[in-house]
Amino acid sequence: MKATDQDRLLFKKHYRALCYFAWQMVQDEETAEDLAQDAFVAYLNSKTRLPDDENTIKSFLYTSIKHAVYNLSRHHKVVQKFWERTGFTEWDEIDYEHQIIRAEFTSAIHVALESLPEGCRKIMTMSYVDGYSNEEIAQELQISINTIKTQKRRGLTVLREKLNFNYFWLFLVVYSIGV
Repeated sequence: MKATDQDRLLFKKHYRALCYFAWQMVQDEETAEDLAQDAFVAYLNSKTRLPDDENTIKSFLYTSIKHAVYNLSRHHKVVQKFWERTGFTEWDEIDYEHQIIRAEFTSAIHVALESLPEGCRKIMTMSYVDGYSNEEIAQELQISINTIKTQKRRGLTVLREKLNFNYFWLFLVVYSIGV
């Protein structure tokens, strides 16, 4: 796939026109340039099978771009169908790393909560996961509000020990703690 002086001259002569041809179809300058460059690479890879006629080479280059645009369009449709079928949005794709962090954080919180004694775990879960107020927990479990506050304080102490520093503070922020 070594480019000769003739190939370099051909590239200089037709590159801008090929970029414009591609741009008319994709409306994106960077993508158009990539398509034109890819067409030249395809030509260099296939040049031993092509006649050494400039019109044939030009036709090959334009046809390569046309097929690449069709493939690109097909790929975009496949991606779009994927997102429609999964129910995700493009924002979800962008937020992928945040989803991973959230999943790891949630898993760490649940492991730490499972290590608490049953009564304390129930109060912590009702308060911070389910969003119950101290009064609602007291009514549901039929215990005093002071017991709930004490259990929450003890639970937070255990969570602080079980979770790494960043997870614990993230827990406090995410679950808006007010003991």
